[in-house]
Amino acid sequence: MRSVLLVLLVLDCVQIAVALVAVGRSRRSHRAGAPSHARYSLEHAILLLGGALVLLVPIVLGLTGVIADSTAVYAALALELAVFPVARTLLRRSEAAHLARRPA
Repeated sequence: MRSVLLVLLVLDCVQIAVALVAVGRSRRSHRAGAPSHARYSLEHAILLLGGALVLLVPIVLGLTGVIADSTAVYAALALELAVFPVARTLLRRSEAAHLARRPA
């Protein structure tokens, strides 16, 4: 189970990196005069970063031995299953608002 936790940790780090890329994209869009795209990119980054931080908790607790490895894996998977539909809904709303704000 420890190897599964390490894989989850790597995936979580990749998610954090993608969130940072989205923040950079938001800044570039804002400087380029595209405030709607900048806002959409920032909202996407916040969703990614928030999700990564929430999933990081059981992974770190499992790797440090505070909780059992198997418990950490199950907790991370349960959190992912619980949060994914909410994040997907929020991202759809954000995208719809972005498309509504875009100039024709």
